[in-house]
Amino acid sequence: MQVAIKTFDQQEDLQAIDAIRGYAILLVIGVHATPYIQSLVWPAKRVLLLGVYGVQLFFIASALTLLMSWTRSSDGFALRCTKFLTRRFFRIAPLYYLAIVFYWLVNQNKVSAFSSELLFATLGFYNAWSPYLIPTVPGWMPVPGGWSIGVEFCFYFLFPFLAISITSIRRALIFLVGTLLILIAASTLGNHLFPGLTIEQRENFLYFWPPNQLAIFAMGFLLYQLIKDECIRTAITNSRITTGKASILLLLVCFALSFQGQQKFFDWHSGLPPTHLLISLGFMLWALVLVIKTGNRIVINSAIVRLGKVSFSAYVLHFAILKLTAGFLEKVWPFSTQGVNSLPYAAILIGLSLLLTWCAASLSYRYVEQVFISQGKKLTARMGRFGTSDSAIPSPASRL
Repeated sequence: MQVAIKTFDQQEDLQAIDAIRGYAILLVIGVHATPYIQSLVWPAKRVLLLGVYGVQLFFIASALTLLMSWTRSSDGFALRCTKFLTRRFFRIAPLYYLAIVFYWLVNQNKVSAFSSELLFATLGFYNAWSPYLIPTVPGWMPVPGGWSIGVEFCFYFLFPFLAISITSIRRALIFLVGTLLILIAASTLGNHLFPGLTIEQRENFLYFWPPNQLAIFAMGFLLYQLIKDECIRTAITNSRITTGKASILLLLVCFALSFQGQQKFFDWHSGLPPTHLLISLGFMLWALVLVIKTGNRIVINSAIVRLGKVSFSAYVLHFAILKLTAGFLEKVWPFSTQGVNSLPYAAILIGLSLLLTWCAASLSYRYVEQVFISQGKKLTARMGRFGTSDSAIPSPASRL
């Protein structure tokens, strides 16, 4: 039986993308909880460590939603670029800048730890271009996890030019291949940079910096073109694949890759690509099914959608909340945390941290993010008339 094919960019698509962001922040909270559970049994820790790739899921979702917004605008290129960058700045910068002050107070940093160079790099979003500014070396970290926000903003500066150039599946595939070549060249040539670093510090930096992550954004471009293609939408809609089956398959793939470990670069001896590329490919195919087949209310449920809507605030705040929750549990937990007893401890730590993060993020989203998003909209309104992209999908298309 043929199923009616819904058009792209319907409200269900946006809920699916919010759900994807919700799962991304779940992964991130899981991996960042592991340092607070030193005795966590290895099988569970191995799975939680896969949460490090939640950032890549954010990158894919970001490219997808930005393209959805961009293609709805009827403004000229220059005006569209100006509006785009203005909206993105007001969407990201205010909360990010407030977080610098917040974490300085929460972490009780000493004045001697302050670095004006690091501060300006963070404020200017170019902190991901140096290991001394992320940092991958010991030092003051203005906002934990800030490397990903720096990488994201670097992508924003490229985005308008990419958006008008990559307008088909073929071009998206060419772009993806090109970014893979950049990834290989960057990891190879980067080994000669910053000779004062240890091998581990250099590898961490070369993993974090923008040339190594651009391929993930390219997958977001490919995902958009695949979703937009009517033949692909029809084939997936009429197929037996469901969001539930796709999710189970993704879990199996991730579990299998957990045995590979966090391989940061191509292993030419074994022929294995970096783990983050393999998992991101799985994320892209999974998201393709979720956006096209949105009927499953188990996978795309209201709780995960609400979490996805506040995912940027959740990302910024969860570091502090995990630290606070872990400190509290350490004082009141009456049982052992060794061996299998580490499992209930980990479950309660992650569950409680998730709940508190959602509460705090909801407040932050309402009283910080939304306030400055409104200011950004008012400013872009003065630049010229709003295109439909500015009003049709303001929230999901502007979330990190």
